[in-house]
Amino acid sequence: MTLFRERGFEAATLRDIARGAGLSTGALFANFTDKNEIFLTVVEDENARVIRLMREAYDESLGLVDRLHKQLMRGYDAAQANARLILSAFVMRWSASQPSLTEISRLSDLVRVTLLDTLKAAKARKEIPDAARIDCAAEILEDLCFANLRRAFQSSEEGNAGFDVAQLADSLSMQIGLVVAGLKTV
Repeated sequence: MTLFRERGFEAATLRDIARGAGLSTGALFANFTDKNEIFLTVVEDENARVIRLMREAYDESLGLVDRLHKQLMRGYDAAQANARLILSAFVMRWSASQPSLTEISRLSDLVRVTLLDTLKAAKARKEIPDAARIDCAAEILEDLCFANLRRAFQSSEEGNAGFDVAQLADSLSMQIGLVVAGLKTV
């Protein structure tokens, strides 16, 4: 994870991965078929951790906008240290030509499913109308999630103030508010 996080997928060599794990390259291949499989395993572990923390942040005592905001901010907080790793995974997803990397799509679906579960609960609690297209709203929120992460990471890479959590929180609050307001107009 450290090599992928620090260097990205392309720059992390199998030799360096084996050395970092205290294994020979041969021993590495005894456990994994290629670098893609190693990367996918690392991404799966990181994604499971982030999703778990997002689900734990669900708080019915909050209004819907604040509830979604808390969940996404918990995800950002958890992902902050591994932003390069996560973004590398999604760049690979968008340009995947190798079947094993299409598994990354399934991993991003877990973010959408987490948000969709929150929206389903809101619908059941009559916070949004029954006719609201929560599936579309969950897709929009998922897209916002990764777009915000990308922008925050790029800002820190360009030497700006870094991962500006306060600015991210303000933007995210406005974005979620717009999505929820749209759901309520149905």
